[in-house]
Amino acid sequence: MLIIDIEASGLHPDYSYPIEIGIYNMNKPETSFAFLVKPHKNWVYWDEFAEEIHGISLHELQEHGVSIEKACQHLNQYTNEMSEDKPFVISDAPDFDFMWLKCLFLSADIRMQFKLKGIDSVLEPSRQATLLAELERQEMPHRALADARIIGDILRGYLPS
Repeated sequence: MLIIDIEASGLHPDYSYPIEIGIYNMNKPETSFAFLVKPHKNWVYWDEFAEEIHGISLHELQEHGVSIEKACQHLNQYTNEMSEDKPFVISDAPDFDFMWLKCLFLSADIRMQFKLKGIDSVLEPSRQATLLAELERQEMPHRALADARIIGDILRGYLPS
C-alpha cells in the first residue's frame, strides 16, 4: 500500500500549489521517496506561515526542486510499478492532496495515471475515527515522506493481518 503526503505553498484553494511530495511504500519501505517541486512560472502564491511550518524555502525549491513535468512522470511511473492492481495512493487528507495533485498534473498537461483514495477506502468506518484521532495526536514534522511514514506505520496497526 502506498501512502502519499504533500506539503504546499499554503492552504489557499485557488492559489496554493504542491512543493514537496512523499510516498511511503508500506510493503517495500526502502523504495519510498520524496522530492521537492520547482514552482511553475504561474505559481506565485507563497504563505510565509506555511513556510514556517514545513521549513522549506522558496529558494530551496528553486535550487533543488524537480520540474512539474518530471514530478508527474515520476509519480505515474512509481505508482504503476509499485501497485499490484490498479494504481492508487492513500491519503489522510484526500481533498487537499487531490487539489494539489490536480494543480500539478493540469499545469504540466500530463494525465494522472493513478487514483487518490482516502483512508476510508481501506478501513471500516468504526476504525476510521480512532485512527484519525490517533493521527491528530502525533507531532508531525510537516515533511512529506516523514508524515507519510507516520501515517503508514499507524495505519498498519489498524489493517487486518
